[in-house]
Amino acid sequence: MKNTLLVSCLVLPLLGSCGYDLKSEMAKIEHKAIIINKYENVALKLAKENRELHAQNKRLEFDIQKLKQDNAFKTGKPDAHGEPSLSKAEHGEKADHGAGRAIASIKAEPLIVKKDLVEWKTYKWSADDMMKIADKEFKAKNFEKAAQFYSSITVYYPEFKHFDDEFYFKAGISSYESGAHHDWTLKHFEALMEKHPTSKYYRSAKLWVALTHMKLGEKQKFFATVEEFRKKYRNTNEWKILSSYYENIEEKINE
Repeated sequence: MKNTLLVSCLVLPLLGSCGYDLKSEMAKIEHKAIIINKYENVALKLAKENRELHAQNKRLEFDIQKLKQDNAFKTGKPDAHGEPSLSKAEHGEKADHGAGRAIASIKAEPLIVKKDLVEWKTYKWSADDMMKIADKEFKAKNFEKAAQFYSSITVYYPEFKHFDDEFYFKAGISSYESGAHHDWTLKHFEALMEKHPTSKYYRSAKLWVALTHMKLGEKQKFFATVEEFRKKYRNTNEWKILSSYYENIEEKINE
């Protein structure tokens, strides 16, 4: 009899027997579940905030280190290893003296641009550093920045030893693709043709000069180059490009 009563008291609570209030207990369980869920949500929120604060802290640490390095670079104060750091101006001058190149003229006129991406007055880049940046931006197709750095080299370092045909070609392409510096485009491509008449980029330079004249509305100069290519370079890729532009212009005229 006792065993029967014990089993009943163990099993029947699920059915509300043996004095067990099923509704009350279910309410308690639901209440506990709500509290636990609330704590879990709070814990997740705090964990997320903690991760964000950690990331923000890392960013601030990076910014602080960068500011320290920039300050040391500008003032020439010792770096983390106790070695004196060159100022940015001194860095540029030392690099150029070592390479036997002319120092940039203080009187050189800065490039006239909407947004100065070179910031020459602040950084006083060496010619080699400017070249590295220009090539990197050219490869990444950041043509406005590349154009500014290439053109700045010609302004601040007119005796730079790396003014070869490839330099002028990249400088010209960057200026053209930037869509804003037609004068730079003509300057670089014309320098290429004048200084490197046997260059593999010679015909391409002629092509880009012609397209620049067309952009500027100088149709006579454009058509003169088209005629030259028709006579001399009909079997070249440059002629294919020029002729397609020429055909498009003719179609518009005859419409």
